Parts: sequence; structure tokens; C-alpha cells
Amino acid sequence: MIDQFISHQVKGHGRGKTLGFPTINLKIPANFKLQAGIYAAWVTINDRKFKGALHFGPIPTFGEKKMSLEVFLIDVADIPLDITGFIEVETVKKIRDVKKFLSPQALTNQMKKDVAEAIIWLHE
Repeated sequence: MIDQFISHQVKGHGRGKTLGFPTINLKIPANFKLQAGIYAAWVTINDRKFKGALHFGPIPTFGEKKMSLEVFLIDVADIPLDITGFIEVETVKKIRDVKKFLSPQALTNQMKKDVAEAIIWLHE
């Protein structure tokens, strides 16, 4: 299952950084067909390709029902704050469905597992 889309960065809440997983928040493209979930994905920014863990869906742990689209770049020490231009994303594998966790710490623990699994699916 491979889905590809192009988007651009939008402002987020900054919550990913506080959890230890700073993300790039993306505008949800028109006619977006991806199912809600966590995905292993390749992310291309300014002709540079990165491994990523993508989240699409609500964020129930924080009581958010609105759909969001964000990506964590794996093995990238500092994400550029303002990315101009388009961001290309190619999902490789759905890792799991979105779910509510009892605490932010429980979510962080699961995110560590999600990133580890994404790395396995994104071998080169």
C-alpha cells in the first residue's frame, strides 16, 4: 500500500516538541483519501529524502476530534522551523490505528515503538 501526496507546512500546537517528537504539521490536501492512522513514510523536502512517521487523524489523548496531519522526521536533529515550498510524502505501511492513551507519557511510549517500526519498514 503506497499513497503519495504533496502538501505544505502549517502551524501546529507545538505539542510534539514537548513530547520529544517534534513534527511538521501539514495542510490536509483536498480529496485526501488516506485512512486515519500512523504510517511509515518517506518525506521529501527541498530534494532531500527523510524517513518519517506520519500521523493522520484526530488526537484523542488530548481531546481533539479535528483531523490533523503531521510527520516526525526520523534521525533528524533539528527540523527547519519554516519550510517553504512543497513537502512530498509517500506512505509505505500503516503501522496502527489512532487510539486514545491514558496519559501523554503513555502516548510518548507508543510513539517510540511506532518510530522503531517505521524504521524497519523504511530500510533502503
